[in-house]
Amino acid sequence: MPPPPRPGTTAPGDQLGPYRIVRRLGRGGMGTVYEAVDTVLERRVALKLIVPELADDPDFRARFVREARAQASLDSPHVVPVFAHGEIDGRLYLVSQLVPDGDLGAALRAHGPLPPGEAADLVAQVADGLAEAHRAGLAHRDVKPANVLLRRRGTHTVAYLADFGIAGRAGGDPDRGVAGDLEALGRLLGACLTGRAPYDGRPVGRLPRGLARVLRDALAGDYPSAAALRDDLRSSVPARPGRRPARRSRRPRRPRRIAQPALAAAITAVLVGSVTVLTRDDSPARRRPEVAALAHALERDAALDPAVAGCTARALAAGHGVRRLDELPRDAVLTAAARCLWPSPPPAR
Repeated sequence: MPPPPRPGTTAPGDQLGPYRIVRRLGRGGMGTVYEAVDTVLERRVALKLIVPELADDPDFRARFVREARAQASLDSPHVVPVFAHGEIDGRLYLVSQLVPDGDLGAALRAHGPLPPGEAADLVAQVADGLAEAHRAGLAHRDVKPANVLLRRRGTHTVAYLADFGIAGRAGGDPDRGVAGDLEALGRLLGACLTGRAPYDGRPVGRLPRGLARVLRDALAGDYPSAAALRDDLRSSVPARPGRRPARRSRRPRRPRRIAQPALAAAITAVLVGSVTVLTRDDSPARRRPEVAALAHALERDAALDPAVAGCTARALAAGHGVRRLDELPRDAVLTAAARCLWPSPPPAR
């Protein structure tokens, strides 16, 4: 085992307790963040080492502990979770989940402004994490692109709110508490739409009307909560840019196409979990709620449209009997789902 590094110096390969340094990720006013390996749990983590000159400051130490406890107390898919914190080899440290694709500020500098739909989605995710923090009585106080970490999953990007280093109990000075966080969300949205951070309030250009209203109201401090801002963001951009949302009709909308192998796997998984419920009783009194349960499972686990899930469940029950669903081959289930997903066009007259 290599000797511990001198205070203030850390290089790849150095070992601090169970953590082996891999590379430096970034540096800020409080300290330096490294990618490291937790050699006990065998996982990669983000290791934040506080600069030595701050470690002896009682006020800073209290603030550091507050950061760790604030993040560790939150349960949100959009807040970076804290795994551990403390002092080791004379260094204050904080260990959190490693989010691999950098921060939003770096992404904006590299690629410029985001499309309106992507900007609204990312800021809605941050607002969701912030809503959980406010619910727990915590204000972040430093919401900005550099404190939003990104993870790309295929075509979708997941946003995580990080660095509660100057967070504090909500309910104090509104300019530095919850109200300040909400206005910061507006500035974050402006930065995403212009590619400039910090956002300077310049006009953004053409936007969907709903998104323009959200930006205006957020910057004006008109939102009562992060949850309200999140919900407005999620409904602010039409599904197809440039088109108005389709009006509701009595006919079910055509659902998105689902690949047959994925549909087969999903429906099979549904049946495994649903057969025990659906085979208890085949009486007419029991059939309706049990078919509804299957429809709900198809909607939830196979990502079927509600109308198509109901159609599939009814077709299976009518054609084969509820009691015999566990005996059906997969093809029978796929056929029923496919007929509901992609119905044959009516014959020409």
